[in-house]
Amino acid sequence: IEITGASLVSDIDRDIPKSDKTNPNRYALIIGNEEYSKYQRGLQAEANVSFARNDALIIKQYFEKTLGIPSSNIDLRIDATSGEMSQAIDRLKRIIKNTNGEAEVFMYYAGHGLPSDDKEPYLIPVDVTGANVTLGVKLSDMYSALSVYPSKRVTVILDACFSGGARGERLLAMRGVKITPNQQRIKGNMLVLTASSGDQPSLPFQQQQHGIFTYYLLKKLQQTGGNLTYGELTNYLVREVSLQSVLVNDKEQNPKVLFSDDIESVWTNWKF
Repeated sequence: IEITGASLVSDIDRDIPKSDKTNPNRYALIIGNEEYSKYQRGLQAEANVSFARNDALIIKQYFEKTLGIPSSNIDLRIDATSGEMSQAIDRLKRIIKNTNGEAEVFMYYAGHGLPSDDKEPYLIPVDVTGANVTLGVKLSDMYSALSVYPSKRVTVILDACFSGGARGERLLAMRGVKITPNQQRIKGNMLVLTASSGDQPSLPFQQQQHGIFTYYLLKKLQQTGGNLTYGELTNYLVREVSLQSVLVNDKEQNPKVLFSDDIESVWTNWKF
């Protein structure tokens, strides 16, 4: 019942490991933006983000079952509009503010990302077009919101690219040239896992009906039951996604890790 609407085609959609521990101080925001054409007049279905819904629905199961995040602490948004995304991020900020530095936060996004004219990367809600990128969620603003108050840890996972290349075709009125977005600065106890580097696209894994980055992220959690370090996970993702993207999609996609100077010497030993 919990995963109604997910494809259940992939091997990661089944046999999800269950932790015997619940972590009441863990909170998650999950956004899967897939159906852009439904919310924008004149936009073709090719502009949709293949399998973003599947990604979000199955990520929720892993967060809840494998990482022990209480269901009541998980905010799941499918096809989120600009208002919904802004409100959800603000709500997460207020949760961090009111948990006295104890919150361990996970933020997952699958959907379109695009750069503005000044190369600033934005998360794109389903009701925002490529012609109005700055009506989306500015990535640096989201990072600031999630790090303005002390927390135990903030993990941001982005299965999106910000260059104008993506799982579907370009959004309406988006320029045809790919742009390398500006590098973002991270503060506090925050770590960001991104699906691709520079001007690379973030691509689907058609056979598994997931983003290829999300597939291998969950594959590792499935294999280990969540008993692994951030260093082990990121090494696996960089190796597997970089190779499999060439084999499956004939395109390069190299995941990247961003982190603040504050955690440079410790983040690889963090445990899930």
